[in-house]
This record gives sequence, structure tokens and C-alpha cells, in this order.
Amino acid sequence: MLENFTSTFFKKGGILLLLLTLCACQSVASTSTPSTSTAADQSVLSITQTTAIPTRAPTLTPVPQVTQFGPSTFPPNMDPLTGQEVADPSLLDRRPVMVKVSNFPREGRPHAGLSQADLVFEYSTGGGWNRFLAVYYGQNAEKVGPVRSGRIVDKWLVNMYQGVLGMMFASDQVFDQIRDQLGIERVVRGTEHTCPALCNLHYDNPIYSWFANTAEMTAYYEKNAGAFSGRPNLDGMVFSTTAPAGGTPGSEVTLHYGGNNEGQWKYDAATGKYLRWIDHIDKDGVFEMVPLVDRNTGEQLAFSNVIVLYANYTTLNAKDSMHEIDLAGEQGRAMIFRDGQLYDGTWKSPNVESPLQFFDTDGSPFALQPGPSWIAIMDPLSKVSQDPQGVYFINFRKAPYQAK
Repeated sequence: MLENFTSTFFKKGGILLLLLTLCACQSVASTSTPSTSTAADQSVLSITQTTAIPTRAPTLTPVPQVTQFGPSTFPPNMDPLTGQEVADPSLLDRRPVMVKVSNFPREGRPHAGLSQADLVFEYSTGGGWNRFLAVYYGQNAEKVGPVRSGRIVDKWLVNMYQGVLGMMFASDQVFDQIRDQLGIERVVRGTEHTCPALCNLHYDNPIYSWFANTAEMTAYYEKNAGAFSGRPNLDGMVFSTTAPAGGTPGSEVTLHYGGNNEGQWKYDAATGKYLRWIDHIDKDGVFEMVPLVDRNTGEQLAFSNVIVLYANYTTLNAKDSMHEIDLAGEQGRAMIFRDGQLYDGTWKSPNVESPLQFFDTDGSPFALQPGPSWIAIMDPLSKVSQDPQGVYFINFRKAPYQAK
């Protein structure tokens, strides 16, 4: 029986093999003489030509590289105040240049050079006004201003960043405190002899006619005091491209100092930056918020981090023009805006010659987004409101003057 099955199988197999051989011959014949091929032959040819599909590797989505630096051991070409590489690392071997910039009167706006600063501090000068202190370390700006007078808080901030201060005017009492803290070589007040470091451009009002050149400020200081020996230790801040966990919506914050004096930050997801808006009174006396641009570039100010820190203000005169702000060696609450999120945290000043440090609510160093930071100093009595979610309004308040 097995013999019958085997005989039958090979007989059928032989027939099948013969049929396959005949088909192969016909296919070869069709390829060599297409003019005589049948429709069935063309179908077989078409299938034969399309079976060889080339393979390719799948497209892989690149994984963004996470970078984190600080609070110390920054690479030699990295600015410890921004967490970014600098084009000219030799700039990091100098003292930071810190320039007082006016916000009032409004006729002095738009400001010049703020977009090139590593840090900008903003604080109340009393009477519903405020002023800026811009820090230049990783890069220079040819025109910064309008430059205005110093305040007592400048002696602390400039010393904490081991900087050189460019300013105009100051009462004798305030100037004496700044000079005694920093030394006269680290204070550049605009005169006819300070240009090109600090120059009068002779606009129609001397209050907003003075502007600084930060590279020339460094040259002016080093001419009088000698080059800075070594690199200043400005460690303390932490930066990461990845946002920390635990944030809540924080897309907008408005800082109200009094009257119609407001500064506003709105998060722009396309750039990953907070864009600055500022108060404006039009020709008909109508109040509005307009983009704050840098007159050097014509572009709206854009900062990676907006930090609101709370420190005690003490008013020292009845005119509300002189204040002590508790910063050096102190600590307090901070609201930190980055990546469209708000984080509650704290700030700390380790000593009078170390930069501010920022921490989360657990006391761990808080990682800022690499890039420039805007730091507004508010009194703890200031009122914070939120409406709608993620949109904050901070109304500056402090204790009134009390005569001693």
C-alpha cells in the first residue's frame, strides 16, 4: 500500500514539476519578446517586477537632550547667571557690569539694552514708581539706559554679584553708603569725563539723556582699579531644560506698583519665554498696556524666568524716596514663573558677596530655565490675587513711614 502511495505521489509530483518548468520557459520567452506576450504573461511580469520592495530603516523621533548645570562647577564657557554658553568666555573673567535704568518719567522709554542683560532686578523707589538694575556678565550692550540714580539696595545687590555699578546722581547719604560698601573704584557716576563708559547724549531732558556702554564700563573700571584677578565666584543658581514637577498654571503675572504703574509678563509657548508689557498713557489720557521693546533691537523683551521675591522694605524718610530692603544674608518667599508654570519656593542670600539662590518648598535647589531672569522685589505685605487660573496680579504694599 505504501508503494502504491509513493508511486502515485511521484507521478503527480513529476507532472507538477513539468508544469512549473513550462511556465518558467514561457515567462522567459515573454521577457525577451514582449511583442508576442499575452495578457496573462504581462500580469505575471508585472507581479514579478513589484515583488522586490526596497527596505529602509524606520524614522526615529529624536529625544531632546536634557541639560542641567549648577549650583557649582559650571563649564568654563558657561555663564553661571544664565546657564548658557557664552560666545566670548574671556568676559567671564571680569566683574559684572550693573547699570541703574530709569522707568520714569515715561518719556525716557523705551529702555535700551535690557534684552541683553543676564538678570534685571526691579524694585519700588516709593511714590508708586519703580526702577531697574540690569546685570551684564556673559555679553555686553553698547547702549544701556536711561541711567538714573542709585538707591541703598544697590550696595547690597552689586556687592552680592561682585559688580561694578553705573549710575547717575544720588543723595549724599545714599552715595556714602554705596561707596563705603563697594569702594569708590566700583562706582561710576556719569560726568563729562566718563564717556564713552557713561555718556550724556544730550536729549531734551537730562533725566533721560545718560546711557552706558558695558564694555567701556569694564575698561573704565580696569583703568582705575586694575583688571579683576581671576574669575568671580558667582555660583549658586541651578538651570535645567526640564521643568520641575509640582508646578501650577502660571501664564501671566502683573506687577502693580501704584497709580498707573504696571509691568506685565505673558508666557509665549512658541518661544518658551515670558514677554513684557508695560503701562502707557495715550495722547487722550487713556491707560493701556503695550509691548515693552528694547530700543536697541525694536524687539519685545523676552525672559526665560520671572521671579517675584519677597523682602522687607523699611521707609527711611517722609518723602518715601529712601528705603532699606532686607536682602544680604536674608531669605524669604519666592514665586517662580518658568515654562508657563508657577512654582512656590524660597530665595536665600548666603552672604554679602554671593548671588541669590532659589529653592523649592522642600529646600532643594530650584532649577531655572536656562536664559535671562527678571527678578521683582516685592514687600511681604503685597497682595496676590489670581483670576482666572494661572493669571496673577500682585499689588505692591509696604508698611508706611514711621518717624523715629
